[in-house]
Order: sequence, then C-alpha cells, then structure tokens
Amino acid sequence: MLLSLLLAAAVDYPAALSKLEQTRVQLAAQSGPERLTKARAALLATFDASLFPAWEGTPWNFYGTSETPREGQIACGYYVSTLLRDAGFKIERVKLAQQASERIVKTFARDGEIQRFRHASQADVVKAVRERHGPGLYIVGLDYHVGLLRLTADDARFCHSAVLAPAHATCEKAEDSAGMASTYHVVGPALGDDRISDWLAAREVPLR
Repeated sequence: MLLSLLLAAAVDYPAALSKLEQTRVQLAAQSGPERLTKARAALLATFDASLFPAWEGTPWNFYGTSETPREGQIACGYYVSTLLRDAGFKIERVKLAQQASERIVKTFARDGEIQRFRHASQADVVKAVRERHGPGLYIVGLDYHVGLLRLTADDARFCHSAVLAPAHATCEKAEDSAGMASTYHVVGPALGDDRISDWLAAREVPLR
C-alpha cells in the first residue's frame, strides 16, 4: 500500500497528459494501419505509468466526482469516465459516469466484441477475456459497480474505486478482487479500433 501511494505521489499528472496529447497529434498526422497499434501502445503505457498510479489512494464516495487525483473523492463511474476523458477521449464525463455499467461498456465496445457472463468467478472472466482478446484494457460492468480490467501477458489487474476495502481508487489482482465479484459481468475492449480512430481524430464518442 505504501509503495503504491509513493508511486502515485511521484506522478506528474499534467505532464503525462500533455505528453500523451503530443503523441496523439503526431500519430494523427501519420497514415497507415500501424498508427492504430502505436496509438494503442501509447495509451496503455500512459494508463500503466501515470493514470492508474496517479489516482491510487483517492478516497471513494458514492457521490464523489473529483477531477484531480488524490483530491476530494471519486465514485466508480466517475473513476472510469474521468480516466478515459483524461486519456484524451472526447466524452461527456458526467453523463457517461451516471449510466448503468453495461451502457458504459457499450459506449466504447462494439456489440460483437462484448462478452457477458452469469455466475462466473473473477478468474473465469479473466481467462475468457484473455483467450478471446488477449492483453489490453477493458471496461467491466458489474451488478452495482464498474471498473477497468488491465490485462498483460502475465498479469490481470482490476482498477476501480469502491466502498469495499481499501475504500479508495486502486488496482488489485483481478482474480482475487472482491470489487470484481458479481453475479453478472459484461466486458468490452476500451481501446478497439473504432475508439482509437476517434481518439486520433479528437472525435466525440457518443453515448450508446
């Protein structure tokens, strides 16, 4: 816990977001399919190195709407929408945050990419998503909660803000996360080709 908070304090959040925006502008000026791959890699690197660590430790509150890491409080929907907004996606942060979790997933993922699970364990959900889509960033809708699933080649982290201990924004082992336990899971990629194209063009992502 202490190490996570120290890493969070070390993040220069505005500088990280500015650097990502510069990368977006540079990639937007390029052509060819490889720019989608480069854009996705840049986004994932920023989530891992800056976005997730910066928000680590920000207190949860059901009505929390903070826009600044480790200041005020943040609810689960606002955690997801704020990180996506700060990453450069043109979304209505407040409106998206207030939607049912499945609608948040559907706003970012194509219908054919979305997976739904009933009475599945966290481990089974992680395994199925990994087998179908591989490493990446996913939005996870639950019965009464929403969060982000970060899959790498050898790790799975559920990043969210919940009333459950530790009662603040955190990334934890997905298979063991009490916050990811649910009778229903709906999971979709956050960084599919359509959304990456929107990001590059600074185009609005409409609520679905």
